[in-house]
Amino acid sequence: MDTAGKLAIDGGKPVVSEKLIAHDWERYRKANDEEVEVVSAVLRSGHLSIALPVGMPQADALEREFAQWVGSKHALVVNSGTAALHCAVAGVGVTAGDHVILPADTFVASAMAILHHNAIPIFVDVDPCTHLLDPAKLEEKITDKTKAIMVVQLFGMPADMDAINAIAKRHNLKVIEDCAQAYGSQYKGGKAGTLGDAAGFAMTTTKQLMVGEGGLVTTNSKEVFDQASMIRLFGESGDMKSPDRAYMSEQVGWNYKLSEVNSALARVRLRNLDNYIAGCVDNAKRLTDRLQHIKGVSPLVAPDDRTYTCYLYNVAIDPAALNLDIEPGKLRDAAMEALAGENVDVMRWQKVPVPAQPMFQNKFGYGNQSPWDQPGGDVTYDINDYPNAFFALESSFIVRRIIPPNGPELMDSYADAFEKVFSQIDRAVEILDQKNTYIPLEQRKAKLATGKI
Repeated sequence: MDTAGKLAIDGGKPVVSEKLIAHDWERYRKANDEEVEVVSAVLRSGHLSIALPVGMPQADALEREFAQWVGSKHALVVNSGTAALHCAVAGVGVTAGDHVILPADTFVASAMAILHHNAIPIFVDVDPCTHLLDPAKLEEKITDKTKAIMVVQLFGMPADMDAINAIAKRHNLKVIEDCAQAYGSQYKGGKAGTLGDAAGFAMTTTKQLMVGEGGLVTTNSKEVFDQASMIRLFGESGDMKSPDRAYMSEQVGWNYKLSEVNSALARVRLRNLDNYIAGCVDNAKRLTDRLQHIKGVSPLVAPDDRTYTCYLYNVAIDPAALNLDIEPGKLRDAAMEALAGENVDVMRWQKVPVPAQPMFQNKFGYGNQSPWDQPGGDVTYDINDYPNAFFALESSFIVRRIIPPNGPELMDSYADAFEKVFSQIDRAVEILDQKNTYIPLEQRKAKLATGKI
């Protein structure tokens, strides 16, 4: 392609045509005829949730089918990914005041699931290239209050599970996987969702298995499954789908049921999930084959011992490789603005590491300092403890629309746009400078440390 043309933000013509990005790229989220018929059949049945004496046959079937797909002994259907993680936290035996370690780069729901059980999130820094929990930094965070490690399988790529599980075994800790983004990802041949003691999946709008709202817990332990089940339904033991429900609460529980409509839809979409993931992987490979040859651009690539199912396509940028003496955040902003001008759909995934968010800086949990006001709650969230997490977020962004039904034509056009932008990256930075909108990282961190947005 001709990279000499002006950047679109500088008056040039966008590389990616309007035709390529105007089509109904989200149609995979819209119900096909089979899905409509299945959902209609549930609606016509009148059994939308627990219905005595039939129980919840769609949820029951989904649990069997998802456990088989993942390769776990048990699966539990709930109404969100956050609920799934909460059930997993409770299932492995975490109690009030216990510490659960998790990576600083994640979505806040990972930490919320810990707080929902009155436990204390303890954040650990990440690998700056992958955003994943860094096992080398894990043991320094372990104390006699630590009960579990929550590993976030971010973007669709598992962390170094052998190293993490070895540390957990040495300290008698449980391992929870946050698999909200990791359907189908594998580590040394094992699927995400089977690599620890329990795992939580999400079925929200953008996830690979999407039904609007929903979640799934997986485990190989009957004990974990039973405890998670009690959390799902008001602390009641036994099968919530049983036609002879006990109505006897043994502990505090929540109402985490998923409607039969959502479960029925998930069952159909589960049958097509492997093909959908394969389409994402094929698109990502085609784009990566082009981008990895562009100076200063590094798309995320999985190590040889694991797979990357590309829930989010993460691209890192390097000012030094481009002989630019600027902060990574400034290069990121300039590149994203220029790529967006070329009709490449880009976004930032998270703006800051989770412990830098106001709730943790202020320890404002349940209206005061709970659960930090209980024994074991005297922890700090110094934002300077997570340099790699900040670096990873400052030096990367997400390229969207890697999903089917998009295919080779859009991937090639995206790659052309990257080549154009990074051949003129100095001009992109100059245009950003003219707007004077970039705030240096240290200034932003100083404000974050005050606990204000």
